[in-house]
Amino acid sequence: MDKRNLSKTGGEVSRLGMGLMRLPCDEKGIDRPAAEAMIDRLMEAGVTYYDTAWFYHNHQSEGFAKEALVKRYARDTFTIATKMPLGEAEKQGAQAIFDQQQQNVGVDCIDFYLMHGINGGSIDHMARIGADEVVAKMKRDGRVRRLGFSWHGATDDLPKVLDGFDWDFCMIQLSYYDWIALDGQKLYEAVTSRNLPLIIMEPVRGGGLARCHPDVAKVFESEQAMSALSQSYPDIRGGPCPSAASWALRWCASLPGVDVVLSGMSDMSQVNENIGLFSPVKPLSDAERAVIDKAMVAFKELPLVPCTECNYCDKCPNSIPIPRLFGGKNDVVRFGSSWYLMNYKNWTKPENQITSCTECGVCEEACPQGINIIERLKLLEAELAQG
Repeated sequence: MDKRNLSKTGGEVSRLGMGLMRLPCDEKGIDRPAAEAMIDRLMEAGVTYYDTAWFYHNHQSEGFAKEALVKRYARDTFTIATKMPLGEAEKQGAQAIFDQQQQNVGVDCIDFYLMHGINGGSIDHMARIGADEVVAKMKRDGRVRRLGFSWHGATDDLPKVLDGFDWDFCMIQLSYYDWIALDGQKLYEAVTSRNLPLIIMEPVRGGGLARCHPDVAKVFESEQAMSALSQSYPDIRGGPCPSAASWALRWCASLPGVDVVLSGMSDMSQVNENIGLFSPVKPLSDAERAVIDKAMVAFKELPLVPCTECNYCDKCPNSIPIPRLFGGKNDVVRFGSSWYLMNYKNWTKPENQITSCTECGVCEEACPQGINIIERLKLLEAELAQG
């Protein structure tokens, strides 16, 4: 298992990290026997970084870390990361939340403690509720070893947060898709230019790059892909085709300055594949990068709603969230699912849902892309009704 010594604080961690947010479940919650078997395999392979949070698995994840790791393995053989939810800290008090989390995970010192879901306004939020002073004191008192944050905000706001507190590390969402299609490179460079240890979350975009559109998937199954892979893995031919997810994980691990790549593994097959990818990491060759470039061309040629999310249609009299709906529809095409569309009915008031559309045409008059919005919304509503 590849390991990395952290540049700012020291200490060795495995390059592969286990995210405890997509564990196997049964009717009671986390399927403990199955999940513990996964932990045992990861520990056996030398994985030392385990990431949890207050909300994961309906508040069960931190306690699972205690039962599966803290009670069963020597303390110096793993590290625990968990995160302060600022919204809950504002309601209950930052100190109370931290005390409860430390009790949940069952350690005297939390190895990696993150402020969760940080955006451009979070530095002020932390100060307003006193969370900044609480976590700084916890570090001085030896109850936290390293302080960091997970970034969920606008790209241009990241430098302000990076420079607004004495952080020991940072976690960002990054994948080859984010790098080419979104602002992933800019996020990465903002962190690495400050020589801050970097942890990558969602390298497979929540599974989206594993279950991508068939036109993209076939790129990774092509003769070009197999020929490129055979340079790094000479015995690859004759065996099963590596998963699309494996390309995404290796892409992240190949970036200079990336210390840990988190994977939210949910079954033993994913565990075993990921262990193989990181034992040791084999950086992508130029031929393999060319395969990923071809996959991105396939992504760009998919039949998407040509919405740029410019928000010119925000004059809808019923405030239907048109850009978010079309963004969700496009994610279904690209990645097979959309978290937003799965929760749209719960998150949106009935008077703001597609069924409230009066076909007034204000949105279509404002749309610079000339999208037939009304008809596309009808089709999307029909798809949502079918589940």
